[in-house]
Amino acid sequence: MDRATAPELEKIIVNDNDGGTKETPKHKAYSEVSSSNTPFWRQAFIASGSFMLSFSAGATAGISAILIPQLQSGHNKYSTEMVSWLAAIASLALVFGNMISGYLMEKLGRRSSQILLSVFYIAGWTIIGFAGHINLILLGRFITGFCQGWLGPLGPVFVGEISSPAYRGLFLAGLSLSIASGVFMSHLFGTYLHWSHASLLCGAFPLLGCIILYFAPESPAWLASKNQIERCVKSFQWYRGNNPAMKLELEKMIADQTKKKEEKSKIKTLTENIKKPEFWKPLCIMIVFFIVTQLSGINVICAYTTDIMEVLIGTDKNKYAAMLATDILRVIALITACIALRKVGRRPLAIFSGVFTTVALICLAIYLYLVKLRVIRHISPFVSLGLMAIYVFVSNLGISLLPWNMVGELFATETKGLGSGISVMMTSVSYFATIKTAPAMFQGLGHHGTYLFYGTSTLLGTIFLYFYLPETRNKTLLQIAEEFRYNDKSKSKELSNLTTA
Repeated sequence: MDRATAPELEKIIVNDNDGGTKETPKHKAYSEVSSSNTPFWRQAFIASGSFMLSFSAGATAGISAILIPQLQSGHNKYSTEMVSWLAAIASLALVFGNMISGYLMEKLGRRSSQILLSVFYIAGWTIIGFAGHINLILLGRFITGFCQGWLGPLGPVFVGEISSPAYRGLFLAGLSLSIASGVFMSHLFGTYLHWSHASLLCGAFPLLGCIILYFAPESPAWLASKNQIERCVKSFQWYRGNNPAMKLELEKMIADQTKKKEEKSKIKTLTENIKKPEFWKPLCIMIVFFIVTQLSGINVICAYTTDIMEVLIGTDKNKYAAMLATDILRVIALITACIALRKVGRRPLAIFSGVFTTVALICLAIYLYLVKLRVIRHISPFVSLGLMAIYVFVSNLGISLLPWNMVGELFATETKGLGSGISVMMTSVSYFATIKTAPAMFQGLGHHGTYLFYGTSTLLGTIFLYFYLPETRNKTLLQIAEEFRYNDKSKSKELSNLTTA
């Protein structure tokens, strides 16, 4: 294992007048681990590997919207229960993926865990593509859902650890943008191709991600936690450069991590950290935030898009066009969010999104109820689809995006795997519950009652976020942890001044 003493570490990270590092007997020159590209482009290239895996996660969520109608259009007619399992079995598998994600990211490393994940993802899509029976489709859906859960905490943690504070919000938002793009691509493939061919094309996303991540350095934070100091410094300099703010963050990260034991069980880590405010505060916030995201119903729209569009239009004509238009709107909303996060910050965007998501859902519920009572004689696609469009757009500006963005930011490095695993596991449970119960809710409560339930849930969650959600924009991971620990922003003032300089 690579270890370095304090004097040796000082030699490793000392700057010369040109911004590089001097040659030392203990470490190769910085020019040998750097490239002519800026840190932004190096971070963007490696993050794109995680984006490809997130494309596959989005395709996993969206493929049921075209898989179910194609299967139902043949001679086989499946019950409501079977239809719900085709959509929900992937979300059930999420829970099991979450269970191993934290352990594997700590044991194997962030990069290696993603490479192994991509192999399983490719296998799952291949099984679906060549499936000749409904049971094989369910098996493939379970495997891809398992990978989706595995990726849930892993992707944001890796991207958050390799990103500079100035770019972190953009790259983390890119994960959600990739998921939305994956939903769109799966719907697009399924609109024009047989579901088996669409599934095989979806398998190309994790293959490309695996190739990119194969060339990536490991996360410097993980290397520091394993006391592999020389590899950590190389990796950090490759990803982040060598300016004074980054040098200070590197020094503090190494000093903090080398004080801790290298291997701890989850139970021991939980026992040691459960009373620490830098662990339990972000854990509570993220659990609530993730549950609010699922109870807003945004993933129900992805899973049952064609059926929902048929109700909102009043006919089965043009439902696929409406589905693709909704997907495009979702992508536009997330692109807008990526830009907004650079200027507005997390907290204002979350509150804005929560309020207007609530308004759109409740207005849609009232409108559909008036149609049911015959107060409004005929449903107007202009009104119903307009309200749905507002809902999709504003929810993806914050409620759908930010939990995945912030789970890579709020937890301290030593509890990041455990904290993100627990919080994402909770979203997996609520994800499965919403997807599995949606067909029964649509039948029992009607579409108006279901949207009213989602709107009320979003309202309650937004109130909680208003009081407890912190701002993390332009803050280092160390600053965020210190603010939770001391509940005092002045503790990280020195880091803040250097970062914004």
